[in-house]
Amino acid sequence: MYRKIIKNDVKESKLITIITTMFITVAAVLVALATILSVNLAGSIDTLMEKTQSPHYMQMHTGTVDRERLATFVEENGNVATYEIAEFLNLNGSDIELGEHSFADSVEDNGLAVQSKKLDYFLDMDNQPIQPKPGELYVPVAFKKQGLAKIGDQAKIAGKTFTINGFLRDGTMNSQMAGSKRFLLHQKDYDALFSKGKLEYIIQFRLKDPSKLNQFEAAYKKAGLEVNGPNGTHRLFKLGNAMSDGIMIGILLLISLLVVLMTFMCIRFTLLSKIEEDYKEIGVMKAIGLQLKEIKKIYLAKYAVISVIGSVLGYLISIPLSYLLLKNIKLFMGESSNEGLSWVLAVAGVIIVMVLMIAYVFRLLNRFKKISAVEAIRFSGANEKVNTKTRFNLRKLAFLSPDTRIGIIDIMNRKKIYLTMLLVFILSTFIMIVPALVYHTSSSEKFVESLGFSHNVDIATSLYQSTNSVENQDKIESYLANDPDVETFSKISTKNFDVKETGNADSVLSVELGNHQKFPVDYLQGKAPSKMNQIAISTINAEEYNKKIGDSIILVREGREETFIVCGIYANVFNGGKTAKAIFEDTTAPTIWTDISIKLKDSNKVSQKMKQYKKDLPFAKMNNAEQFRDQTFGSTIQSVKMISIGALLVALLVTGLITSLFMKLLLVKDKKEIATLKAVGFTNREIRRQYLSRSLTVLIVGLGSGTLLAMTLGKTMSGLVSAALGGVSIHLTGSPLIYLGCPILMLVVTYFATRAITVQAGKIEIAENFKD
Repeated sequence: MYRKIIKNDVKESKLITIITTMFITVAAVLVALATILSVNLAGSIDTLMEKTQSPHYMQMHTGTVDRERLATFVEENGNVATYEIAEFLNLNGSDIELGEHSFADSVEDNGLAVQSKKLDYFLDMDNQPIQPKPGELYVPVAFKKQGLAKIGDQAKIAGKTFTINGFLRDGTMNSQMAGSKRFLLHQKDYDALFSKGKLEYIIQFRLKDPSKLNQFEAAYKKAGLEVNGPNGTHRLFKLGNAMSDGIMIGILLLISLLVVLMTFMCIRFTLLSKIEEDYKEIGVMKAIGLQLKEIKKIYLAKYAVISVIGSVLGYLISIPLSYLLLKNIKLFMGESSNEGLSWVLAVAGVIIVMVLMIAYVFRLLNRFKKISAVEAIRFSGANEKVNTKTRFNLRKLAFLSPDTRIGIIDIMNRKKIYLTMLLVFILSTFIMIVPALVYHTSSSEKFVESLGFSHNVDIATSLYQSTNSVENQDKIESYLANDPDVETFSKISTKNFDVKETGNADSVLSVELGNHQKFPVDYLQGKAPSKMNQIAISTINAEEYNKKIGDSIILVREGREETFIVCGIYANVFNGGKTAKAIFEDTTAPTIWTDISIKLKDSNKVSQKMKQYKKDLPFAKMNNAEQFRDQTFGSTIQSVKMISIGALLVALLVTGLITSLFMKLLLVKDKKEIATLKAVGFTNREIRRQYLSRSLTVLIVGLGSGTLLAMTLGKTMSGLVSAALGGVSIHLTGSPLIYLGCPILMLVVTYFATRAITVQAGKIEIAENFKD
């Protein structure tokens, strides 16, 4: 019986059934995809970090290493499971060529390394340690992704020719966000090229108890060990590996949640409209003695079948899509240890959505209790309560055409009917605008400010402590002061200070000293320090020290305790992400590194000046903000672009479907009213205009509300997602193209969908609908 009822019902309402099934399918696809991708990403990162035995703490160092002192520290510390001093032979970009591609313009530190012995292993595409043979070269997998190299290509490294034998995964420098990339070769070839590069040491530690990383880092710095270079932690390595795909998955999770909500709204509207249409039949079934649960089963059966079909179809569609989207994760990090679990959880997620939808339909069917058999048979429909007590009337809307006025008045009188459509339009606008804002923000020049790098900098150089670092700093400052093309420059020196909390000096803070007003970064809270007793701290430090704006922090300087007030909190993914900014002067603590930021009078001369500075100041490493953004975040930006385009298409599809569905059901509900309008002289064209004014009015209100929501709640939610990826929060920025272009596309889709459906109003006969 149920099969026959469902079959007949589907035949009578093909469009409604198709649209409802599509909504459930899309919701199932997105839920399954978000689950599969997030579980696999987490599993792949954990697998990579474990297989490579990535260090919990890493310190790069230029200069000599006191190995005996380091061994003594390790023995006395007690928390070190293993450690290793690896070598990184830094080469000039012009010394590296992969096929036809030269790295002369690379902003990264590219160099050579050999396979590690104890930790931080280089892995092949099967996640096995690589043992290269003489003449073989293994290239970072990022360059395969960029299409710069393939197996069998010839590579020239400092004049020596190699054959690219494969690609490597690097637990610490795998991400495109990493500022350094390592090429792997045999020890014999490394020794032959040793004189061609600049040697850097990578001092790495695996801890027995990783939860005590902060104490270990403080102990390392207090011991006066080698710190002439940037450092990194396990958390920052994971953040770098997760950033590109993590942002995409975060947006996908948001979209899937909103589409599920819209699916519930769609089901609610279609079911209530169906109940309205079948009001008389429901009354008859009650009158002949059918129990309420039997009547509910008839309606529940259809939606149960639709939910099952839509969910199964959605899961099947998600399988090939997930393989496509997992390619990047598997390329950079390999197979996930949680892949089997991801499929199980995806099925569970789809089943949960399906069960919730069926339960929601069951709950909505409780409305049958309110239907009176006598009233249903007598009136053939529910007595709809129309609120005519409204301040809006035809005369107040005299500047609009009569058809538009009638449409708007109907909205004001029947607000509840249009509420579902309004909510869907709000969510569609939200889905469309938020990913577009994320893409616009990440692709803008100011994006680097959100990560601790001022976009006002045309050229930046870093100098680490060495025997002639002070002399080199003086040379650079003197050179820049006499360069007529330089508008301004600023020197920031980083020094380590003990932090005293709860009466004990238990940690060390890296403080950047200098003028932070010239080249400001983006502050998530507060502002840059402007007084001697003020300090700004990075988000990771704010979390670890549990500090907020206005709190105090005690630093130990020259043996004395000094209290500083936290005036700002900013994001930073460089130098371990654990830095602070202040303007006080200090001549006693040793300088760890110095950053010099340069602003040119003519930014178009950046390339020319870079070449000049590299020639005249060969001891300094030069970067510019634009190259930094493109080379370091290019992959992330492309991922966000892809998901924003997908969100745009989903939003437009949802808008078109819900408009078509709503207009279709509204025409069914308003048959008698349409017949009445025809009887008093309204033409089919005028009636279509009335319905067009309704859909466009609701859309305009939805666009305004959705845009406002995206500008407020959307920015907050995106900040939370990015913060969850590693303590980095990003302020979203928009553009007129987004705030105008997206609404215009929705207007066009809504207009044509309404026009297409309301043509059916002309088929409604006057006599047939006046029978009752």
